[in-house]
Amino acid sequence: MSLLASDPTMISIRRRLAAAVDGRIVTPGNAGYDQARTIFYGGFDRRPAVIVRPTDASDVSQVVSLARDTGLELAVRSGGHSLAGHSTTDGGIVLDLADMHALEIDVEGRTAWAQTGLTAGAYTTATGAYGLATGFGDTGSVGIGGITLGGGIGYLVRKHGLTIDSLLAAEVATADGRLLHVDDQHHPELFRAIRGGGGNFGVATRFKFRLHELPQFVGGLLILPATPEAIAGFVAEADAAPEELSTIANIMAAPPLPFLPADQHGRLVIMATLAYAGDL
Repeated sequence: MSLLASDPTMISIRRRLAAAVDGRIVTPGNAGYDQARTIFYGGFDRRPAVIVRPTDASDVSQVVSLARDTGLELAVRSGGHSLAGHSTTDGGIVLDLADMHALEIDVEGRTAWAQTGLTAGAYTTATGAYGLATGFGDTGSVGIGGITLGGGIGYLVRKHGLTIDSLLAAEVATADGRLLHVDDQHHPELFRAIRGGGGNFGVATRFKFRLHELPQFVGGLLILPATPEAIAGFVAEADAAPEELSTIANIMAAPPLPFLPADQHGRLVIMATLAYAGDL
């Protein structure tokens, strides 16, 4: 369903949202609409009927309830990095969590409560000031909501597991309008569900993470010719390495990086990022 700003249904939805939420509401025709509907990866030219940027969990619950009542598709955007385009919609509601980025760090308890619009880079910078970290992915602009619920494979994965392994609790706005605290003791089935049980159980608004000590960290980029021998050798070395070393390898055409000779640009290479979370 494609709705114009002048459509009576659109006008009704906007009025309901304006009365129910404190956050910003963007509809087709508004200044900034095209920028607000654009996600990280190209190829998705979708036009939401309305984009809402909530300020708190209560706003999120109100938007979820409106989507349920109207039958409009609801897309949740944490950082907009979904390869499948799940963070946008045609004719539906985009719930953009970018303005929900509060972070509370308990240094002594080694935990952190973070709103799900926070980016992995912002979280890591703040916790890193205390020599602590939670493992996320490989890109700082990724939203922690999407990567956590997707599992989370990054530079600390061998030493400390997936991002989801460090999730201790969550705050979830469910489809029936409730705002629930979930963990091993409270709504344990829902807590289990959001940690790999599928999707569409609700919208996560906050996460409680375990923080790991990370006093020092060494990382870098390794580029090798993508021969069968080199690929097999890299996999074998990565498998045999200590758990402190995590690697992420891509087989791809070499981009025009300034330190690569020009005659190597476009050739098939192993582009590997390596990170060592151990003693120097």
